[in-house]
Amino acid sequence: MKNLGLMTVFLAGMMLAGCLENGQGTEVPSNLNNGDFSVITDPGQDTSNNGGGQNGGNTTPDDGGSSTPQQPSEPDGFYINKGQALTSSTNLMLDFYPPFYAAYTKVSENDTCTGGVWAGYADAGSFVSSKINQNVPLSVQFRDHDGRMSSCYVRSIFIDQAGPDIVFAKYPSAPVEEGLDVEIVFSVTDPGAGVAEVTCQFANTSKPCAAGQNKILFPKMAGGDYTLTVLAKDKLGFSSQKSVSFKVSSLYKQMAQNVKVNEYKKVDILFVIDNSGSMAYEQKSMASRVRNFLDVVKGLDWQIAVTTTDPVHKTLGDGRLVPLYGKTGSYILTSAVSDADARYTLGMTLQRPETGSGSEQGIYVAYRAIERSLAAAGGNTNFIRPDAQLAVVLISDEDESANGPKNDPANFVKFVQDSFAGQKSMSFHSIIARPGDKACLNGEGYSAGYRYEQISKLTGGVIGDVCATDYAAQVQGIAEGVRKTLKSITLSCAPIVDSMRSILVLKDGQVYNGTSKMEGLNLVFDGMLPAGNYEVYYSCLK
Repeated sequence: MKNLGLMTVFLAGMMLAGCLENGQGTEVPSNLNNGDFSVITDPGQDTSNNGGGQNGGNTTPDDGGSSTPQQPSEPDGFYINKGQALTSSTNLMLDFYPPFYAAYTKVSENDTCTGGVWAGYADAGSFVSSKINQNVPLSVQFRDHDGRMSSCYVRSIFIDQAGPDIVFAKYPSAPVEEGLDVEIVFSVTDPGAGVAEVTCQFANTSKPCAAGQNKILFPKMAGGDYTLTVLAKDKLGFSSQKSVSFKVSSLYKQMAQNVKVNEYKKVDILFVIDNSGSMAYEQKSMASRVRNFLDVVKGLDWQIAVTTTDPVHKTLGDGRLVPLYGKTGSYILTSAVSDADARYTLGMTLQRPETGSGSEQGIYVAYRAIERSLAAAGGNTNFIRPDAQLAVVLISDEDESANGPKNDPANFVKFVQDSFAGQKSMSFHSIIARPGDKACLNGEGYSAGYRYEQISKLTGGVIGDVCATDYAAQVQGIAEGVRKTLKSITLSCAPIVDSMRSILVLKDGQVYNGTSKMEGLNLVFDGMLPAGNYEVYYSCLK
């Protein structure tokens, strides 16, 4: 009865705190901000085309959306648009310079002179391309009346009909407490014409931003709903626009979460491996880099599977599990196999031989892998067990490269919570180019993993260095983090702990006094939780 009384007093205190803080609202202090912001740019990271191309020469856009060529001095086969490197039109003008008196000409939309149709020779002609927003190769071959054929002449031109690419790398994925600073990081690039101008709009304020990476700082935000809009225009006049919204709130909600804990030491581990071209260096020794992972999880009832960061590949992407090396038709490695077999199979499966998509989306494919397991689709069938905890281990040298709902860290955590009714603890561990690690970013690290860092912090995961020559220490830390998942309860939202609010844990109706600490959304206990029914009471921002 004493413990029940303590719980009643605690809950009453929480409700009273909610009434005091929420009932009448709170006045926004005059020193809070709801419109001002500052911009820090890093144009050195802009990978846009500045007008150069395979044809050579500088280009300057004109009113027609094309470019002024610097024509080569020696005619050689043919020119596209008088030697331009860039255009906005798919209607390409060709001037021909055959090496002999030609009777026929063949134009192919490739670099091999295959697939074209022979036509009577003329000094000039036109060609309508079927491709846009990419570098388009054309090849030309000549033939005389006697059947003599010339060499295959190849040139290319970039056809650009799209505005710049705008990608948000860092942004609030959950409501922000009033009075805190907000930071948003995004990049603007254009592989064709190059970026001409960028404008950032927030509230009633517009400020110039830049090509490349931009960091926007909003100090001491007042409560409200906000949207940052980025508008960009390239040097051919094509525009694009993207926005990200966030909420600032000072209101709290009281949460009650029920979790059943069993004595099984089950954990399902999903490795997400970057198999893009930029990971070639790291992939060379991937097997040896992760060699000690299984030593640390020994004794657990584990399942391990592997997928790639490729979001589109029909057999090795979009969250599909890749086949285990040397085990035809098998996709899930289990603790039932011998240590030597497991270590060899995992290492060789992680070391990917293919070159996957350069649009790496580690969070998205992990989301899809779980969806496929829940739908019992293909090799993913039975990977996510209902009574096992979940750990994701990502290895990538580049950040999440898309902004859909399934690319969002908070949405991923919510999806796991909703799919398993709050019963599954989970952690997301990342070996990445860590934000601020200039040595890695100037070396083998392609771009800072802002969102991977965010989801790892959100779930109490380990954040490692993809540029390290040996992953042994950090892989051991991740494996220990996987074991820690078995001692954790993943909460639905980030709890507020202060003089008015705390976290109360009950086991089978009695206060549970096991020592614990918060790591992201994970309430991590020092020891293994005894089997039983747990209730967790806590407060979060609305």
